[in-house]
Amino acid sequence: MESKFLLVTQSGSVDALYSLIKEDQSIIQKVDDCLFIHTPLHEASSTGKMDLAMELMVLKPSFAKKLNEDGLSPLHLAVENQQGELASELVKFDPSLVRVRGRGGMTALHLVVKKGDVDLLTEFLRACPQSIRDANVNGETALHVAVMNKKYEELQVLTGWMQRGRKSEDGCTENHVLNKRDRNGNTALHLAAYENDHKGVKKLLKCMSLNRNIKNKSGMTALDALRANGSHKMNKATEKLIKISGGKTGESLSKVEKMSVFLRKPVTFREYCSTGIARYRSRMSDGARNSLLVITALIITATYQTAAQPLDKEKQDMLEWNEVISEVVCLWGFNTTSFFLSIILTFILLPAGKAYTWWYFFIAGPLVCSYWTSTYMKYSPSIFFDMYRLVILGFLIYLIVFYVRWKCIRQKKVLKPKTELISERNKTMV
Repeated sequence: MESKFLLVTQSGSVDALYSLIKEDQSIIQKVDDCLFIHTPLHEASSTGKMDLAMELMVLKPSFAKKLNEDGLSPLHLAVENQQGELASELVKFDPSLVRVRGRGGMTALHLVVKKGDVDLLTEFLRACPQSIRDANVNGETALHVAVMNKKYEELQVLTGWMQRGRKSEDGCTENHVLNKRDRNGNTALHLAAYENDHKGVKKLLKCMSLNRNIKNKSGMTALDALRANGSHKMNKATEKLIKISGGKTGESLSKVEKMSVFLRKPVTFREYCSTGIARYRSRMSDGARNSLLVITALIITATYQTAAQPLDKEKQDMLEWNEVISEVVCLWGFNTTSFFLSIILTFILLPAGKAYTWWYFFIAGPLVCSYWTSTYMKYSPSIFFDMYRLVILGFLIYLIVFYVRWKCIRQKKVLKPKTELISERNKTMV
């Protein structure tokens, strides 16, 4: 940075800045053309010159994302030099500055956790919530940094922020950050266990999304990491706490199958069905899915109302046996088939996810039982069971046909291309 520019920056005068621009209109652009440089914004941020820093942000926003020769951005310097108010203003101007990676892949969020400032940390999280997912070159998130530096208040802020998120993606973020492994495969819980940090372990175990039994690259769980300190150094209370919360040793856990081993196995019938359903869902547009859901809902309503209607006992007693069979087969057989097929199709049309699946089972289960009870109360047990035997038989036949089709496709061999050996000028071509 030029000496005149440095003097203006150190003075913090906005008027002096514009006087310098009048002398040389390209002076700011000259600084911006350098890839790594200590810009006037770096200097203003590190020394707390608020007015000058904000003026430079307006004139040249690109300064805010530049790294100096030490690999630090203006926001990094503001945090490092405890200029909290200025750092907060920079982030309000451009929230994405929180995610700018400096030396070692450290973001300003990593740095504020390391230095310790719960209020500024909260400001960063509010301005840029996704910054909590960022990891440095060692794969460490802000959660790892908080545990390594025993910053318990910052650790509480981070875990409290993740657990209180109400957006649809916040659940994935919480699970990702709490169980994120660094370059050595260690989660934040591993690091706390290695350090025999009872307070850190206790705060992390309060998070429901935390996986207590993740293995690092050495095959050790958090409980193994704690015991690696030796029985004479290990905190017995911490060991008990991990075990009560479900923590286990690596040896007691079932071995995780490698992805390469899994992919070499032949596709099972269950995987074939689940993959077919997933592909069917992915091919369908939202409009088509919504239309089909409306149709299935109408069919379920109509068939259920038919089952719920009371039956005239006197009329039933006057029916002949062939009429009863006709009514059971034609009315209740087809009605029941339509009801159950609509229930199954509705399940297939649901978005993928365990939450949707379980809620659907909780809702559809009582509905199916109610339908079953309504039909049972209308007829004698023999007729009722004959009717459902027909429905189950039809379903089994369809399942068998579907299974045989899968077996045929799986066993079908691709014809090998014919191989011809052609000799030409002492060269053999295949």
